[in-house]
Amino acid sequence: MDFDLFMERYGYKLLLGLMALVVIVVVGIPILGYLYFLRRYSWEIGGLMLIIVVVYAFSVRRKVMDAYAQAHGKYFYDDKWYKRR
Repeated sequence: MDFDLFMERYGYKLLLGLMALVVIVVVGIPILGYLYFLRRYSWEIGGLMLIIVVVYAFSVRRKVMDAYAQAHGKYFYDDKWYKRR
């Protein structure tokens, strides 16, 4: 079996396996870190940390990312460019 036939037969399966492995690693490491934190400290501290992270993500980080997007939008997209031509 040559390489072309091998890739035609198993290439998508290998690519799917690699992508699944990447997703599992990217999602699994933070989850394992949080579980380690829960085991080391108590459930109350872990729950408080989770609440703080969620509030931070939906309040502070959202505003920061919105301001970042607006700044880049003004820099990369000039809506009056076609009028000056």
